[in-house]
Amino acid sequence: MNRLFITILLVACTAGLYAVSPSGTLPVIYITTKNKQDVSRDKAIDATLYITAGGNYAALASANNPLPLTIKGRGNWTWNAFDKKPYKIVFAQGQGQKLLGMHKSKHWALLAGADDYLGFLKNTVGYSLSKRIGLPYTPQQVPVELVLNGDYKGLYFVTETIRIDNDRVNIHEQQDGETRSDIITGGWLVEIDNYSTEGNISFNEDNGQYIMFTPQSPEVLSSVQRTYITNQLHSLNDAIYGHGSMSLDEILDLSDAAKFYLVQEIMEDCESYHGSCFLYKDRDTTNTRGQWVVPKWHFGPVWDFGNAYDRHQERFIYDGPTFSQIWIEQLCHNELFYERVQQLWYQYRKSGHSEVLADIDAFVSTVSSAAKRDAERWKNTNVRTNEDMSDRKKEFLSRMNWRINWLYSQWGEGDSTPISDAVETVQTDVRPTTHIIFQSGTLLIERDGHRYTVTGQLVE
Repeated sequence: MNRLFITILLVACTAGLYAVSPSGTLPVIYITTKNKQDVSRDKAIDATLYITAGGNYAALASANNPLPLTIKGRGNWTWNAFDKKPYKIVFAQGQGQKLLGMHKSKHWALLAGADDYLGFLKNTVGYSLSKRIGLPYTPQQVPVELVLNGDYKGLYFVTETIRIDNDRVNIHEQQDGETRSDIITGGWLVEIDNYSTEGNISFNEDNGQYIMFTPQSPEVLSSVQRTYITNQLHSLNDAIYGHGSMSLDEILDLSDAAKFYLVQEIMEDCESYHGSCFLYKDRDTTNTRGQWVVPKWHFGPVWDFGNAYDRHQERFIYDGPTFSQIWIEQLCHNELFYERVQQLWYQYRKSGHSEVLADIDAFVSTVSSAAKRDAERWKNTNVRTNEDMSDRKKEFLSRMNWRINWLYSQWGEGDSTPISDAVETVQTDVRPTTHIIFQSGTLLIERDGHRYTVTGQLVE
């Protein structure tokens, strides 16, 4: 009899009678891969999707009539280090979707938050700060529960990926392999990267720190594109260090740079300016008077606050950083940049902080039930769970308020001088020299009287 009972119990567990199910408080995304294949990071596979209604969100498609898409793994450390995996989904060509009230697109991320032990609040608050402080574009996210091939995967976040698009990074888009000189000036979306990949552009900044850049758009570069973007990044580095043919405020939008920095500093994001750090520039154009308008480089959008509040020290993020911090220490020595940071700090303290606190309250209320189910699903695994969201919220606010108070001890009230958000551009009567030359059939960069290869090596 006892043996029979044990056998029945084992069969029941195997059949999934004790599996965790969705909380019913959020939309539920159901994804089924073709032949129920496992998802890998190496190759996108065919799948279908539908979403059931939850919270304030309507259903999308149905089990009988799902939407076609592809799915693959995404991320580096977050993919390899945790049992709960992040994913990238792409809808079929011409079938972009307006998911859960966000802007229509084919490209989305399903972020797992497996490394966030502070109530899934790291990205949530980082994005809230970005919006409240006023960066031009902040990725939107909506919490959901995910069922993949019939297996409940817990609490996830459908998130807009960083792409050039009218509703994301709103600049011109150029094609891979473009060669026309009037087109290759933009748009550019570039990542300061911490992973060496094919196509990286790399060199040492003036302090000797090695920088790697990954062009995100365009991705596959012609030799002309590679020469142009390499020259631009060298010129930006030169301006940050106060030498070269352009001043910093001629080549970099200091208002956006200050906004981006303030978000990172409040979040004590010790991995910012190291990886997942984006820059963009729009295409050169002419105005109604026939003058060339050369857009500046912008920092942003923000992305990935997985290391926020981990260091928890009375230091600026660039002071003895856990991860190398590219450019930011030198930027903070620039008087105009520092003035903008002080103005933004004053504005944030007067109104932005209370708005962020309200965002935190609303978020915790929304996801608490789903977070408990998520903790059940990933119990006894390497996933960092958040069963008690009230407790996690207290811990997060303790660290955030400690950071705010320490920054106040360093910056005081800030500067009450109003700051203009007008679009900053460089205008010249003639088009600036491209610095792209040929020597013995080879493309070179000419800058400040010296010539360089497309990889940044000085040509004697």
